[in-house]
Amino acid sequence: LAKVQAKRPRRFAVTYDVNGPHVRLGFLWFVLVMGALFAGREALTAVYALTAALAGFQAARAWQPLGRPANAYLAAAIGGAVGASAYFGPDAVGLAVLAAVGVAIVAAFVTDESRRLPLVAVGYTLQCGLFVGLAAASPVLAFRVDIGAAAALIILVSVYETGDYLVGSGSKNAVEGPLAGITAIAVFAFALWVVTFVPFRENSLLVFGALAAGLCPIGQLAGSAILPRSDARASGVRRLDSLLVLGPVWVVAVWSYTEVL
Repeated sequence: LAKVQAKRPRRFAVTYDVNGPHVRLGFLWFVLVMGALFAGREALTAVYALTAALAGFQAARAWQPLGRPANAYLAAAIGGAVGASAYFGPDAVGLAVLAAVGVAIVAAFVTDESRRLPLVAVGYTLQCGLFVGLAAASPVLAFRVDIGAAAALIILVSVYETGDYLVGSGSKNAVEGPLAGITAIAVFAFALWVVTFVPFRENSLLVFGALAAGLCPIGQLAGSAILPRSDARASGVRRLDSLLVLGPVWVVAVWSYTEVL
């Protein structure tokens, strides 16, 4: 029994899928989002909204074999809609969140699969779609403040995930990967600080780098909380998990910082 329990995946953990060309795919993702960033707000919104839709769908499908009444198509629509609403600003994101809650409630009472446990269905559907949508909205909202704020967010998250995967995928403990990611953030935050990355002035970028270093690992654990188990196959969720906590906090912090300026 002890051996069987030891093999079970931990509920909250950072897992690394070493099957397939994940390093190359990660690099292509970075090229895609940076290309979308410089192409404009429309392209950046499209990339992240589609990713959130995929994440919502995959998360809900991961719960269904366990008998949880998560609506996969509605979760995908919520993730994509909340992510896309960021194009129109924070007020639109708030309205999208309220609409998502309302639609999830209505759907839970009219769908045959959800009617037996409607409130449970609402909870699981929103859990799968809402948070990834907010994560996807964050780079777009940061872009509305300044393209440099969005670029810094994307770069720091990308270098964290690179360091975390390269070291963590070959490590036997759960600490080395995140520590490598945090170290990568420290190096790149210092480099961006040296070149005076707009809109950050003086030592502010180092503070934002520390914010990213502290919240990226927490976001990965939040990604596990969305899923039924840490190793559930949901590449869309794992593509956004570092932004789950950092993204919204980053946007609020950048807004506050630029208002002070």
